[in-house]
Formats: sequence, structure tokens, C-alpha cells
Amino acid sequence: MYERTYNNRVLKQDENTKKRKKRLSWKRILFWIVILGFITGAFFMLRSPSLQVTSVLTTGTEVLDSVDIESNIKHQLEGKLLWFFPRTSTFLINKSSIENKLKESFSRIETVNVKRVDLHTLRIDIKEYRAMYLWCTGEVGEECYFMDKNGVVYNSAPVFSGTAYIKIITGAPVEAIPFQAMDGDDVTRVADFATGLSGINITPTTFRTSSPRKLEIDFLHNKDVAELIVDPTISTATSLEYLFSALRSEPLGGLFYDVQKKLLYIDVRFSNKVVYKFAE
Repeated sequence: MYERTYNNRVLKQDENTKKRKKRLSWKRILFWIVILGFITGAFFMLRSPSLQVTSVLTTGTEVLDSVDIESNIKHQLEGKLLWFFPRTSTFLINKSSIENKLKESFSRIETVNVKRVDLHTLRIDIKEYRAMYLWCTGEVGEECYFMDKNGVVYNSAPVFSGTAYIKIITGAPVEAIPFQAMDGDDVTRVADFATGLSGINITPTTFRTSSPRKLEIDFLHNKDVAELIVDPTISTATSLEYLFSALRSEPLGGLFYDVQKKLLYIDVRFSNKVVYKFAE
């Protein structure tokens, strides 16, 4: 009785334990075979010539040269990761890294989006900043930069003659490009003054902030530079109404439209009077 119980309980348990260990051993072997196969397949797949990016297409460039963009990306994809895997592998393309490095290299880029067209081709969709103004530093604007409609300074500008761009002169320092040089309200004020003045054939050329309550706007009057002085704390519409009312009245209206007169400045900072001066 004891012997039968021992055989049933102890020996059979030992046999079952051995069988379980044998099954576990085969499962471990199979597991490592699968892992090794996966690693080997991934190794050859990442290095396969048929799965490498070989072409870069650029869209949206206006001033930037697409050849420079494509050359920059190809340079980023040179070399290998972990000494074995080419950076050109379509499965190793880091789109965010490429986008960030492009924006670092080309300050004119406002937005960039890298897309994988197929296993061999990347498409780079670019939107460039568009110049609306020249943002300048120094008392007379010796050093100028392109600024977009949102007040972002993004690139140094060459010396311009004429009135291709409105020049905005401030005392603010230059920061790492691109940077927000003016807030939305200040840019809107410039745009509103430019639009309002153009309605009476006054074309502003320069906006200069002298103090928190003094904004000087240069414009051409009878081929000479004259100055409109406004208070930026007063609404643009109110300042323009002061000017328009004064130009509809005498004696300023007659003097202003006299082609023989040389205007020096008109000051509309005061609600009860408009101050002006013409050359003798």
C-alpha cells in the first residue's frame, strides 16, 4: 500500500516535473530562436539597399533654394547609427529631428513638414516667412532685418533704396533669429496707419518710436521727407481723424497741397489742436 502510494505521488510528480522542465526548455529555445531571427531580419532589413531613402523632393520654397534644402537633408542622413545601420534607412528616418535642424539652418523657414512619400523618397513641405517690413536698430536704422506681418524678425536684410518696404526703427536689441520683435498690437498699428494714410495719397516710409507717447512717421511730401507725429496710446482711428480734419481745414489744407511748400512736420497728438510747421 505504501509502495503504491509512493509510486503514484512521488515518482509521478518527479516525472511530471521533468516533463514540465523539458517543455519549458523547448519554449526557451524557441523563444530565443524567434528573438534571434527577429534581430537578424531587422539587421538585414535596415541595411537593405532596397529600403533606403535615395530621393528628396522640396515644395513651397520661394526665396530659399530647394537644392540647398535637399543638400542639407542628405548631409543629415550621412553616416551610420550604432556603427551598422545607415541613417538613410527608411525605418530610421527621424522626421522631427530633420525638421528642427532645417529650421536651425534656414531662419527664413516658418514651418516645415517632412513626409515619407514611399520607401525611397522624402517630401519636404516648406512655408517661408514673407517680408512685410524692415525692422531696424540704431538711431537711424543702420542695421535692418526682414520682419513678417506677425512681427517676427527672421533674416538680415540688404540695404534698400526707395520704399519697397516700410522701415520700423526701434531701440530693441537683436535676439537669436528668428524672434518676436513686435507684438501683434504694435504691428497692427503700423498696418492700420499705412492703410489709412494711403487713402489720402500719403505713403509712409519709416515708423520710429521716440518714446512711449511719441511715434514719428516719415513720408514723402513734394519729394521731401516730412514727419507725422502721433501718440501711440491714442487709437489709430482717432489720430487719423485728427489729421484728416486738419487737412480739410484752412490754412493747413491749402499749405499741404501747395506743391511749392516744404512740410517739416504735423503733430496730431493733441485733441484740441494740430501743430505743424513748413520750411521758410
